Amino acid sequence: MLEFRHILFPTDFSEQCKAFRKQVQFVGRQFNARVTVLHVVPVVSGGEYGDLAGMFPTAGDFAAVEEKMGSLLLKFFPDQEFAGIPDFTREVSLGDPSVVIADYAVNHKVDLIMMPTHGYGRFRSLLMGSVASKVLHDAECPVWTAAHGVPHGEGPDPMSHVGVRKVVAALDLAEGQIDVIGAAADLSRKFDASVTLVHAVPAAEHVPGDTGGDEFGEFLIKAAREHIEGLQAKAGTTFDVAVEPGDVSSVIRKTVLNTNSDLVLLGRGVVHAPLGRLRSKAYEIIREAPCPVLSL
Repeated sequence: MLEFRHILFPTDFSEQCKAFRKQVQFVGRQFNARVTVLHVVPVVSGGEYGDLAGMFPTAGDFAAVEEKMGSLLLKFFPDQEFAGIPDFTREVSLGDPSVVIADYAVNHKVDLIMMPTHGYGRFRSLLMGSVASKVLHDAECPVWTAAHGVPHGEGPDPMSHVGVRKVVAALDLAEGQIDVIGAAADLSRKFDASVTLVHAVPAAEHVPGDTGGDEFGEFLIKAAREHIEGLQAKAGTTFDVAVEPGDVSSVIRKTVLNTNSDLVLLGRGVVHAPLGRLRSKAYEIIREAPCPVLSL
């Protein structure tokens, strides 16, 4: 059962975090969850980072920094904006942000980390070279992300998107996909949302262009669809299924746009599992998705 009782919302006081608050509030209220807003003050030394080194040179200054950041948290996240959240707290910590976030989630029994990513425009390719990418790699709990801006100008900005009425659940053919289907069923019940299962078959796009190649591509697509229907039979679901040739992130984006979906559900899985590509493609999927992505 997919249940979020404690949500961690890391913040760096950016405009992206400010826009992302509505999603955190929405999910927190839907699950009646405790929400912790966490700001991690990075520890730096020397002059390598310019003014930052002068602000936070050592842990010895943490008491003063904690008081200052605590005041900013109170201003940035006032109580009234989180009305309806049963337990809302603000915390300040010191250290490497990605390490602190992952450790905090384990030590405080966090069920979901919600955080925006910061890349946009022509620098989208640098999007995941950040704290978010490290958290996605290290976190033991699900991570809900949204990228600022929309690739190719398609759809609304995922950062400002609130509400879940349609879900696209991305599947590969590795082990553990029944768990992803089960999580999709949980989300369907929680949000009263429809679900589309999507699988990309990159090999079908690169077969030779003659008749034999077309037949081979169709064979791959048919085999994948039959495999997914078998998983659905075991999971007890009857969701719509979309199986298409093409790159994973492109197929997922296309399916989201075609179905006007609000959330992508992604099983991060195991990087080197046979037929398992989603975790290795997770960063690209998040960059390209025109809506938030929940990575299990």
